[in-house]
Amino acid sequence: MDLGERRSASATESRRRGAAMLLLLLALSSFAAGPLVRNLKWRFENNRVLVSFAVADALEREDVRQAVLSTTPVTFTFQAEIVKGRTLWKDRVVASRKVLHTVQFDNLTRQFTVTTAEEGVPTDQRVLASWEEMAAYMGEVRDLPVASVADLKPSEGGYTLRVKVHVYSDFVLWIIPSSVETPWVSVNLPTP
Repeated sequence: MDLGERRSASATESRRRGAAMLLLLLALSSFAAGPLVRNLKWRFENNRVLVSFAVADALEREDVRQAVLSTTPVTFTFQAEIVKGRTLWKDRVVASRKVLHTVQFDNLTRQFTVTTAEEGVPTDQRVLASWEEMAAYMGEVRDLPVASVADLKPSEGGYTLRVKVHVYSDFVLWIIPSSVETPWVSVNLPTP
């Protein structure tokens, strides 16, 4: 290999590394400005564990806003789990519940149709006239029954309630999958 071929190969390799770094930076930038779980509350009522929580900085993101206004359905997945900690072993999920809020914008009426489903079963559908009303409804879950108190047995390790919200999935440059979601937020859950 002569000197010209080596320089050409070196320049090609540098361009590949530069392109890979650019793709990595684009992917990481989508994770940097992520949404957060807020107002996590739980209580025991009627022999059930009820959980309420919301997501902050989700609908304020420009990519999510554009997706909603593009008339494509956008789904927020609220997930709550009760986990039993075990020593020297993987934690055991005692109960898990998901609520999906799906919004679709209608360009003609300028209204938002929001459908709610719990564990895949539709429970509510409403038409909202403004972005603010839609954002307030889409951004929270109230009194979600996660488990029966009978499923929680007194033990030395205790239980943990953890929640997260999956906001949006997309592709960076049409090839790299990107997911916008909150990290898990956990609180200790005493047995009643």
